[in-house]
Amino acid sequence: MHKMLQRQLRQARQASETGEVDIELLIELVDAAYVEVDRERRYTTHAHQVMRDEQAELLQRQMQTTEAMAHIAAEKAEAERARAVAEAELLQQERMSLLGRLTASVAHELRNPLSTIRNTIHAIHQAARDKGLQIDRQMSRVQRTIDRCDGIIDDLLDYAGGPELNLAPVALDIWLGKILDQQKLPPSIVLEHRLAAVGAMVTIDAERLRCAVANLVENAAEAIADTPDLAERRITISTHCGAQAEIVIADTGPGMSTDVLERVFEPLFSTRAFGTGLGLPTVKRIIEQHRGDMAVGSVLGSGTRVQIRLPLIQAKSAAA
Repeated sequence: MHKMLQRQLRQARQASETGEVDIELLIELVDAAYVEVDRERRYTTHAHQVMRDEQAELLQRQMQTTEAMAHIAAEKAEAERARAVAEAELLQQERMSLLGRLTASVAHELRNPLSTIRNTIHAIHQAARDKGLQIDRQMSRVQRTIDRCDGIIDDLLDYAGGPELNLAPVALDIWLGKILDQQKLPPSIVLEHRLAAVGAMVTIDAERLRCAVANLVENAAEAIADTPDLAERRITISTHCGAQAEIVIADTGPGMSTDVLERVFEPLFSTRAFGTGLGLPTVKRIIEQHRGDMAVGSVLGSGTRVQIRLPLIQAKSAAA
């Protein structure tokens, strides 16, 4: 700006015949200079604004591109996860199908000789009685062993997967109350009912789910019976109704350590001398077949709590 004014001043002197500054001409030249400076300022401001707008647009496009790439990566990861899950489920189904066929074959081959052994033992026992021989204790031990083998075969068949579910709507509390009324426990163990899911309707295979509940109650009873120094011997069955129907089986037994609790659903894992390790895994499979879920909580010395959640159905659906 200073150099421009000096140039304008020289032009004003040159325009004067006497060499003196023509004030009016100088003012005109200065005004023209200011106009030129203002034009250049507006142009520069506009150019800067255009650059800022372009830079902001470029930044926004970069952000959109980054978000799109992240979204694509997330979709790819989800697709990979879904594929892995589907492959694992397919592999599990194939394994279970193979296990089912193998178990059915083994069960058939074992049950026939077991039946023969049972009938033969009965005949031997009867013949021994006729001759006055007292072998009741030995025969009872053999019979218990045969029954245990039968139980192992039943566990294998149940875990491998039984027939298709025979589903029907039932009132949860009424159905469960009848099952618990029929449950037989040692006299020293109290079975307490706290059924509070009034009106809750669920779609279940009544017999398969009965087996699951009975298994859990029997497990709790056995744990209590095997622990002689318990202050309280109680199994409490309660129901609740919220977003899902809930069955809770809690006992005052010895509980489980953390390492045992982490493995309760592991097939063939058992802490009992004659356990197959298929009880809880089978119960879990039955619950999952009913589109439900199951959780086990336990603290060593403080009992165990099993929670079963089942989807509810509406009264209209049940009536239909």
